[in-house]
Amino acid sequence: MNKILGYVFLVVLAGVFVMTGFNKISGAEMMVQTFESFSYPKWTMYLLGAMELLSAVGLLIPRTRILASGVLTFILIGAVGSHLIYAQYSAVPFPAVLLVANIVVLLVSMRRLEEEESNMDIVQA
Repeated sequence: MNKILGYVFLVVLAGVFVMTGFNKISGAEMMVQTFESFSYPKWTMYLLGAMELLSAVGLLIPRTRILASGVLTFILIGAVGSHLIYAQYSAVPFPAVLLVANIVVLLVSMRRLEEEESNMDIVQA
C-alpha cells in the first residue's frame, strides 16, 4: 500500500512539473510576466521549462529519480528566492510546497539507494 501511495505521489508531483514546464515552454503570459518582473532573460524561462519537463519524466524512472529531484530542488530554491527577493510574497507558497515535496522525494530515494547498497554488500559477503 505504501508503494502505491508513493507512486501516486510521484505521478501527481510529476504532473505538476509537466504543467509548469509546459507553461514556460509555451510562453504562457503569466510566466512571461513573472520572468520579466524578475528581469530575467526570456531564454531562462524556456530553459527552466525544458528542465522541468525532463525532470518530471525523470521522477517516474527509479534510476533517474535522485538526479531529477535534485535538479528540481535547485530550480525551486531559485523560484522561492526570486519571489522573496522581488517581494512577490503571495507567490512563495506554491514553489515552497513543491520544494518540500521534492526534498522528501530526494531523501526517500537516497535512503532506498543506501538500503539497496547495504543489501548488495550483504549478498556479496
